[in-house]
Amino acid sequence: MIEPKISIITVSYNAVSTIEETILSVIKQSYVNIEYIIIDGGSTDGTLDIIKKYQSKISYWVSEHDNGIYDAMNKGIAYATGDWIYFLGADDLLVRDIINKVYPYLNLKQGIVYGNVYMIGKQKKYDGKFSSLMLVTRNIPHQATFYSKKIFCNYSYNLEYVYLADYYLNLQCWKDPNIVFKYIPLTIAIYNDTSVSSVEIDRCFESRRGRLMLHNLPIWTAPYILYRRLRHIIKIILLNK
Repeated sequence: MIEPKISIITVSYNAVSTIEETILSVIKQSYVNIEYIIIDGGSTDGTLDIIKKYQSKISYWVSEHDNGIYDAMNKGIAYATGDWIYFLGADDLLVRDIINKVYPYLNLKQGIVYGNVYMIGKQKKYDGKFSSLMLVTRNIPHQATFYSKKIFCNYSYNLEYVYLADYYLNLQCWKDPNIVFKYIPLTIAIYNDTSVSSVEIDRCFESRRGRLMLHNLPIWTAPYILYRRLRHIIKIILLNK
């Protein structure tokens, strides 16, 4: 099998306390055919000094204002030249030598290959193969996911969803009959689930959750989706009494 080129994209903003370990977890991978891209949002805390320290190992980096994490991720996709794209947060870590273990599975023409992550805050693994029913209540973390570049010819991150645009993207891809999802039983990354994007509520996404699920998931999931939404509404009513 020809070794595919993998574009790893890190989005950062004032991440001086964590980004060095993130960078090291990428550049220490034994897999050779990696393109590493860092899109920084104009950090002022010393993050750029760390990026410059390792710039000989970084394929491309830029620091400029953006409109949030998903705008920066879209920029990274535009610069990427790899066959596959992977996103690693500026406070997340790739597991040692994991790309070398993953690449044999990257043999889909247009697909998504995903594994597991270990969550720092909860101190447990987020794992298992996803089903349509599971997607009603939880997302496949982007730290666990490799996307074929071809997917982004038709899709991008929707900036309306400040914290959950990756969830919406996965729902769109799940609906697309031309995109294959493949689960692999490997832990891909150490995921910082205590970061802002992990704990904040995406109000726009939540206000549309039912519609988004009904539009993108199989019709047989509808009763469960509606049950979940009704339970959520009742909970809000009771809390506001």
